[in-house]
Amino acid sequence: MKKSVSLLLVLLLGLSVFFTLPAGALFASEDVKSELNSQVCYLESLDEETVFFDKGADKKVPVAGFIKLIAAVVAIEKWGNLDENVKVTPENRSLVKYDYGVRTAGYREGENVKKKDLVDCMVIYSANDAASIIAYEVSGSLEAFIGEMQALMAKLGCSNTKIKNIHGFDEEGQYTTARDMAVFLKYALSYPVFSDAFSAKSFVIKAYDDREEKTVTSNNKMTNASISDYYHKSVTGGKYTMTDEAGECVAVVSNMDGYSYLTVVMGGKLMNIDSDSSKENTCFNDAQTMLDWVYENIRYRVVVSPEQSVAFVDVKAGKGTDKLRLIPEKETSALVPSRVTTAAVSFEVVDGSVPSEVTAPVKAGTVMGQAKVYYAGEEITTINLIASQDIERSISGFIMGIISSVVGSKLFLVVSILLFLACAGYLAYILCKFFGIIDDKSLKALTAKKKKVPAGSKTAKKPVQKKTAQRKPQQTKRPPTKKDSK
Repeated sequence: MKKSVSLLLVLLLGLSVFFTLPAGALFASEDVKSELNSQVCYLESLDEETVFFDKGADKKVPVAGFIKLIAAVVAIEKWGNLDENVKVTPENRSLVKYDYGVRTAGYREGENVKKKDLVDCMVIYSANDAASIIAYEVSGSLEAFIGEMQALMAKLGCSNTKIKNIHGFDEEGQYTTARDMAVFLKYALSYPVFSDAFSAKSFVIKAYDDREEKTVTSNNKMTNASISDYYHKSVTGGKYTMTDEAGECVAVVSNMDGYSYLTVVMGGKLMNIDSDSSKENTCFNDAQTMLDWVYENIRYRVVVSPEQSVAFVDVKAGKGTDKLRLIPEKETSALVPSRVTTAAVSFEVVDGSVPSEVTAPVKAGTVMGQAKVYYAGEEITTINLIASQDIERSISGFIMGIISSVVGSKLFLVVSILLFLACAGYLAYILCKFFGIIDDKSLKALTAKKKKVPAGSKTAKKPVQKKTAQRKPQQTKRPPTKKDSK
């Protein structure tokens, strides 16, 4: 199948030979993004979690068959030992719908099935009877199992996912986003049993009773080399699903030349892309376009060099210099377009991390702060900033610095003002004496007057009047007379 974007990619690569690309010129190119026909397209590096394509990654869309991947991880975590067998019963087969065309493994009542086979069959073949048996055996009811799936997504921080069933049929109020699915898949792939099933191209349903053994295949066409229109040599595993409302959807992992990516496409459609006689599935085409672009353009490159100057700091009491150059602590590489050099990278000092000035001595290599590294407006990493050189202390500069700091202090200002007022007062006193305005006697008298308390004041003491005792007149005794004796 001819691709309409091939000429554009060749042109971009040719131009990149001659130009060092400035930030924002090629990172998630708008020209390439305009070629994507599906509603939601997302591609992220599994090596550094750098997002290279993000078209509607937070748009809420139907979950479709991706819901069975969530169910598989719940079963893996809850069961633990997947080598145990589960007996098929009418109860554990009855939890999901079996509409026309729905995939089933054909498990029979009374059959003993290994738990791992149920998980593999559900992930690889999307078998609804396997999903029903798992839900019943893990939680006892459909509602309880859905609660387990919702709890798992909440634990992972996937707040834009709502689960209503386990078969993936369209249902009002059931949705997810490409970003949530990417977060979930990175977690799910940490389980080897899930990773193996996600990468498997086929699964063998064992014979039972009159059912013959049969091999079922994954419908992920990107791993099928016989389907040249959709096959991509980097894709190592994935899942394709579709419903009327969800459209064409695929999630794949890829690895080639030492670079690994996770791609999620949702809301795809069948349309004629290359003007031939047939319609193409845009979910596969869009995944191919994004993978072609990153594998042709993105490489690990040195984006931070210790020779780069990031910031300058004032130095106090430094010998021979008053500026300190801050440089990256170490060389740093990141996934960027292949022709990018350190000149295309920008820095932003982390607020409050770098002092406005330092006092010598300073030792080269001392961590002085941090800076964020940006390319194309995207934050790549955060680095430490270190002193680029040794700076010795200048003795004279150090002393002058102390004097300057003392002179500039508030305490020095207050003391200076008090001393000035004292000196001014003493000078005024000398001048007054010199011109005879005041003399020592008048000064003493003035001082004495100031000490007297006015008589009319409340604090003035009334003069104490000494009380003189009033003497009664003494009566002189006369000698008794004859009259008195009578």
